[in-house]
Amino acid sequence: MNQFGTGTGQPKVSVVIPVYNGAKTIGSVLDAVYKSTYANFEVIAVNDCSTDNCAEVLEKYAARYPLVLETFDENRGVSRARNTGAARARGDILLFIDADCIVLPDTIERAVERLGRGDSICVGGAYTSDPWDDDFFSTFQSLYVHHVETKTEHPDYIATHCMAIRREDFNRYGGFVEDSFIGHEASVEDVEFCHRLIADGHQLARPSDIQVQHMFRFSFLKSIRNAIKKSKYWTMYSLVNKDVTKDSGAASYELKTDVATQVINLCLVIAAVASGIWWLLLPVAFLYGVNLAVSYRLLALIRRERGWWFLVRAMAYFQFVYPYIVAYGSFVGTVKYFWEVKLRHRYS
Repeated sequence: MNQFGTGTGQPKVSVVIPVYNGAKTIGSVLDAVYKSTYANFEVIAVNDCSTDNCAEVLEKYAARYPLVLETFDENRGVSRARNTGAARARGDILLFIDADCIVLPDTIERAVERLGRGDSICVGGAYTSDPWDDDFFSTFQSLYVHHVETKTEHPDYIATHCMAIRREDFNRYGGFVEDSFIGHEASVEDVEFCHRLIADGHQLARPSDIQVQHMFRFSFLKSIRNAIKKSKYWTMYSLVNKDVTKDSGAASYELKTDVATQVINLCLVIAAVASGIWWLLLPVAFLYGVNLAVSYRLLALIRRERGWWFLVRAMAYFQFVYPYIVAYGSFVGTVKYFWEVKLRHRYS
């Protein structure tokens, strides 16, 4: 064994990282993995035909660390990349992370220990409350995801930004679906995989002490694009899965309440102004109060972590901008669902 994990011996853990155009982040990700307190691991990076200089960065790190590289000659999607990495793995445990997620020094150690208890088939980690990049939109996103991922220890899915599972169990359940919707375009392969595990009677675990730090690099426009993409494909998948109203990860009851109440409020304001019937505004305060009550724990977390001024800005964004962005993405997803799934039978 060497200081950078197992070189020629048998590793206990195989860390699998799919990479697509991750030249700006993958170096920091690899540096963090190789600084882990847990040493008995290997790292497998799968370059999914990146169009940036990611290949050069990976080759440089492969010369520094015992890094296993796999390179695709065409873009095949994140599911194929993860499955290919898993097929190359030698470890008993697979740990999937993303090419923009920084493991903490004890992340791998804690994941191995928790999986070793044997009460959960799959173990995951949550985002830290602070992102790698300290701007408003990245911080807001990290706080929100940290909140929804630490609400319960036994969620309905584990995200692949930090997912540990025994290799034999991963193979037994056939790995991630590689179709053009789930495993490539929508990237909800982790959700679908975990739903199969739960349907077969298994439990998942996401302890709050297992965490990774995300590299969002969000601007206002990037935050908007991310919200539209996520809400669009999550809506499509949820309609297929018939669990639209379920409190599920980032598609939380806080967000769904926020979207529903604020869209209704906007409609009431427009109707009141257009018609001159001002009593239509009476429910607005009540609905906004419901919104605040449901989101109280999230807002309290934001205040504790970042203070009152950040909370004021976060509330303005989360309750007066974000819900309409998500509503638009969900509308597009609903239209795509009926057109592509119900009429054209695209989903498989």
